[in-house]
Amino acid sequence: MSSPTPLKLALTAALLASSSAALAIPFGSFDSRSMAMGGAGVAVGGADAAPLFNPSLLSVTNPKDDFSLIIPTVGIRVADPDKLRDSIDTFQNGKYVDNLQLSVNALNAAIATATNPANAASIQTNLPAIATPANNTSTNLSAVSAQLATLSNKPITADVGLATVVAVPSKTFGAAFYANGTVTAGGLFQYHADDATKITSLSNQTKCLSDAAAIANPTAALTALNNCATLYGTNVNFTSTTLKSGIHVKGVQLSEFGFALSREFQIKEHNVALGITPKIVKAKLFDTVVLVNDSNQNNVSAQDNMAEYSTFNFDLGAAKEYGNGWRTGFVLKNVLPQTLDFKKAPTAGATPVATGETLTLKPQARIGVSHANSWSTVALDVDLTRNDPAGLEQGTQYVALGGELDAWGWAQLRAGYRVDMVNADRNVTSVGLGLAPFGVLHIDLAVAGNANEVGASFQLGVHF
Repeated sequence: MSSPTPLKLALTAALLASSSAALAIPFGSFDSRSMAMGGAGVAVGGADAAPLFNPSLLSVTNPKDDFSLIIPTVGIRVADPDKLRDSIDTFQNGKYVDNLQLSVNALNAAIATATNPANAASIQTNLPAIATPANNTSTNLSAVSAQLATLSNKPITADVGLATVVAVPSKTFGAAFYANGTVTAGGLFQYHADDATKITSLSNQTKCLSDAAAIANPTAALTALNNCATLYGTNVNFTSTTLKSGIHVKGVQLSEFGFALSREFQIKEHNVALGITPKIVKAKLFDTVVLVNDSNQNNVSAQDNMAEYSTFNFDLGAAKEYGNGWRTGFVLKNVLPQTLDFKKAPTAGATPVATGETLTLKPQARIGVSHANSWSTVALDVDLTRNDPAGLEQGTQYVALGGELDAWGWAQLRAGYRVDMVNADRNVTSVGLGLAPFGVLHIDLAVAGNANEVGASFQLGVHF
């Protein structure tokens, strides 16, 4: 039996290094102010967040704002709704594979001793010695099977984001360049049926050996032992290299590069800001299975499991200020629906072909309302569309509520709550802090989470 180390390494590294099982492309970004305010941003964001939330915000910002630079926004979010990490800890701390290794070694040693012709005179003594390690092996096989079953179909997900923005707001012609990159990935442990069958067969073998060793007549016992060998083989063979269970890793890397443009128009005596964000979207899709015996995780991102695309899309936005602190906003992101294929190479080094799994980038619509005065801001956003997953988890549809207290422009304290109308387990609370000690340099921090999900964001910017 091989060392259990690769099994442990694969379980841990594939889950943590891949950072994730479940894959959805939700609305939003890692903008620190927005994260701290529950994810709201369509009607409350400033010029620096306009390309990420609503391009029309470039024309409804504070008239004193002339320039914004974000260098950069960095964020991460991890969700473990079924507490897979706790199950992994239990599996590792229980040393189930180590115990199985020891009992198999003891059983094989007892079999070798009992069946050695040189020990024929003492066979009556040696045969019963098989019973204890056989029973131990059977017990440990059942424990490994049960523990692998507890890991099965439990997802863990992660999102990582990075963005930079250069914005020049204006009511007559606002413009901003942005670059935004996100990685959304998921890992789902799958207990393969062949492994369950193999463990069951090994359990039957150990029971056969135990029953044979319990026969009082040495000759009959040896005959029964030989029958076990005929049925199952001389030794109890279990090696992690034959296991087919593993972590199904699936994810997408999206990179966007574009310009947000906006202008305030007078429509039937109402001033309304309209914006558009033409953008190039580059996508990398990966889909693979990391076997439990595979301690090398390079195949997660190997070209054999990768599909790459470069497409064009655009966002549309509108915003209106009412002169009394109230503002409303609407955005439609990814106006052009697109379907991208996951691909795998049929053999190592071959050209990847479509697997039948797809990622659909559908239009995402969201409305928002906010109210601000000299010392406070409140905002509410609502997703009008359900954001479908790529195939490993439920979709999302958020309601975001947040508030901000401003201390003379030098410091901001923020809090929020995000509700997922699809899955209540994804509801999160958030808090954040903004610092602008010189009125120009801005530092923003945010954390958000619940019992099963945690996220954090950092942002450094310049505004004047």
